[in-house]
Amino acid sequence: MISFLDYVQFCLDSNFIKYPKGHLKSIEPFIDSSIDQTIVDACEKYKGRTQFKNWEDLLSIIQIDPTIETVLFYRFERQIFLSDPENILLPYLASVMRRRTGAEIYYSTKIERGFNIQHGFGIIVGPRHEIGEYFTIHQGVTLGQKNLNSPNERIVIGNNVTIFANAIILGNIKIGNNAKIGANSVLLKNVEENSVYVGVPAKRIKIASYET
Repeated sequence: MISFLDYVQFCLDSNFIKYPKGHLKSIEPFIDSSIDQTIVDACEKYKGRTQFKNWEDLLSIIQIDPTIETVLFYRFERQIFLSDPENILLPYLASVMRRRTGAEIYYSTKIERGFNIQHGFGIIVGPRHEIGEYFTIHQGVTLGQKNLNSPNERIVIGNNVTIFANAIILGNIKIGNNAKIGANSVLLKNVEENSVYVGVPAKRIKIASYET
């Protein structure tokens, strides 16, 4: 069976990326932890249907679900970034994610366990954000800056938050636990816990089945 490192090398080579091959060994120490974290994420997405226990299981699902590959590359890049932020291969790995999956998730953003991408194309999660456990995101979502070149802007997202398709979230804001952001919304302000926000600009609404 192809190893994880061989798979990474295949992804780089098949996308015609000219990377410093002599540095591949430098990313080996981060493989096991990345696989373990991605297994937790994959099991959450396929809860009650499929269990994943090792790299071989992940490799089988990656072939048919590119969202798991996106999560895997994010976890791998994140582990490298935390221990070796100047690693020369980081930007090349980030390029592989974008080219292969259509998603762009910056490794300087923190995402806790249970990361669930429902549909991955067009997702952009910018740098330095902080996201809690069991985060679910759909296609076309952007988490970014309200103002250009604003390194102090940061989106902080609680646990069990869902962001639906094509929503845009910008600025220095906080989203509380168990919140939902509706499809095509533009969110520019803080979000309360246990709430639903929709519209342009997004506002809180009440849904009988969700709020009392």
